Amino acid sequence: MRTTSKRLVLVLAVTGLSFAQQGPTEFPKLSGPYLGQKPPGDRAELFGPGVVSTGYFEHSSPVFTPDLKEIYWSTQIHEANGRDTARPILFMKESGGVWSKPEVPSFAKAFACAESPFIAPGGKGLFFHASATLRPERTDIYHVERAGDGWGEPVKLGPPINELTMNVEPTVASNGTLYFAGDYRGDNGLHYSKLVDGRYQKPVPMGEEFNRLQTDWTPYVAPDESFFIFCSFRPGGFGSGDLYISFKRKDGSWGRVINMGDKINTAANERFPNVTPDGKYFFFNSTRKIPGAAANAPGNGEGDVYWIDARVIEELRKAAF
Repeated sequence: MRTTSKRLVLVLAVTGLSFAQQGPTEFPKLSGPYLGQKPPGDRAELFGPGVVSTGYFEHSSPVFTPDLKEIYWSTQIHEANGRDTARPILFMKESGGVWSKPEVPSFAKAFACAESPFIAPGGKGLFFHASATLRPERTDIYHVERAGDGWGEPVKLGPPINELTMNVEPTVASNGTLYFAGDYRGDNGLHYSKLVDGRYQKPVPMGEEFNRLQTDWTPYVAPDESFFIFCSFRPGGFGSGDLYISFKRKDGSWGRVINMGDKINTAANERFPNVTPDGKYFFFNSTRKIPGAAANAPGNGEGDVYWIDARVIEELRKAAF
């Protein structure tokens, strides 16, 4: 517990300093929707530079509560030699019109590695994956429920969930169906598990069109399951991991898998997709570099958060049918 406490002190210290790396010495006063950031148009823009997107490796993209008053994401904090020192979930909350500084939520403090938070439609539950070690040999999916204006204790999902070695990156539809990445052909692949009478059923690997490689992962499902987005390194992309989308047909089957195009994808690695609760914006993570970016600043190629108007999804839907 002492080691964990020291690690959390370090997390809070370096998080507080992340904005100072960009110039100011005090945490900025942020107010308004989406941390007061100027909304993007049809071009992907860096989100929350120095606050959410930092010189560290943001290992997710942020998710919001339905009222847009809380934001959660995960990051990997490391030393100059690349050795991880912490892999926490962080969150900020708007109160009195002003956003708080990033901090570790109570439900994540017991874990050395806690990542990929996902708030279920309706906002009453939050899913994430976690491990007791920084370099986990196995990772499990946890769930917490709302308790007042905070969260309850984390509960590891029971069998048949978490029966694989790696269970990561949960995303949940309004009907409770859980999608996640897990062991498949010796590496990560995409699975789903339906919720029936309050119990998750045995996970089923998604079709071959979604599991073409051993590194198809970071899923996002629309609340109504009308579309599904994931990262893949399959041939024909822009150079590294790209984001792909599939729309559900009228007969309930998934349509063809479509590359999301150059508004989203680059020669860098794009992953961790999600759409805001109001349906207005599409968030994702990218390792693209920004010319002239300092080594300890956003744009250094570690992995930053980007957002774009969610109309890009509707444009792809029109092209799919």
